[in-house]
Amino acid sequence: MHGRAIWLGVIAALMFSSACRSQQVWLSGVDPVVAADRAASTQVPARTVAGNDFMDLFHPDAAWQRSAASIQIFKVSTQFLHRASDSQLRAVIEDLRRRHIALAMEAEILTTSVKCGNGVPGYTTAAVIQKAVRRVSQMGGEIAYVAFDEPMTWGHFAHRAGACQYTAEEVVDNITPNIEVFVAAFPAVKFGDIEPVSDQTPGRFAEILRFAELFGEKTGRRLSFLQADLIWQNNWKPQLAVWKTRLHEAGIAYGVVVDGDPGDHTDIQWTDHAVERYRELAGDPTVRPDEFVVQSWQPRPTMFLPENKPGTLTSVIVRTVAQSPR
Repeated sequence: MHGRAIWLGVIAALMFSSACRSQQVWLSGVDPVVAADRAASTQVPARTVAGNDFMDLFHPDAAWQRSAASIQIFKVSTQFLHRASDSQLRAVIEDLRRRHIALAMEAEILTTSVKCGNGVPGYTTAAVIQKAVRRVSQMGGEIAYVAFDEPMTWGHFAHRAGACQYTAEEVVDNITPNIEVFVAAFPAVKFGDIEPVSDQTPGRFAEILRFAELFGEKTGRRLSFLQADLIWQNNWKPQLAVWKTRLHEAGIAYGVVVDGDPGDHTDIQWTDHAVERYRELAGDPTVRPDEFVVQSWQPRPTMFLPENKPGTLTSVIVRTVAQSPR
């Protein structure tokens, strides 16, 4: 049994090495569906909400040629795949294919029940997942990556009204039917997780790894990546060093979301923070990620384009990975 465990560990390491030979760069931001939802819920004028020029990215002559050539994966929300117009969704699918950029979905992967989950982040209904998958498939697209929206945080650790407080095994049981929907439509799809790193999370990592192990056992699919969403003001480096070491031992790619702060007062302040954080991560081998996820869930930056204008989301790519040898 001990020899078999060693052999399985060797296989996992080889698989990880093959999958992570080169750094991956993801890009994601606020799309028009999420922007409209936020404007409606907060009664903030839509023109002040990020996502205004999202659809401009998917024109052949859009002003992000360097940054588009520097990323491998573009991630959209569950809401966009579910409720964008057919013309919007088709434009995203076709333009990403033309640019040889893989489509990823940030999935609200937990399913609500009559007992819990309603109104809690990270949850949706089975019907939403099914419709999102069906729409992409019917338009000839492919969801290559599914990044879970913090299922352990909201499904297991959270102690707020409506939270389910599942065990790690129950979290996997809850999401497994949704996993089967993705696999049936896109057999080559890769699954991964996003979880926060803050001053409240140091004791959580063992349970998250247990979730990853149970996910493989129950679904027959490996958890391919785990991405950290940082509260940058906290002492995050010790936690990330553990993430990197333990994830590599488990054959799981390690990623970090690179962003600014919710309290940044200008787009330039937000993007400057993101660039500083990218450079700090890239310059420290103990925490340097396999996957840099340049992303904003926040009101800033308010524009994606053009990439040569300070303060846009694509300008972060130009100032970081587009300047690095690939």
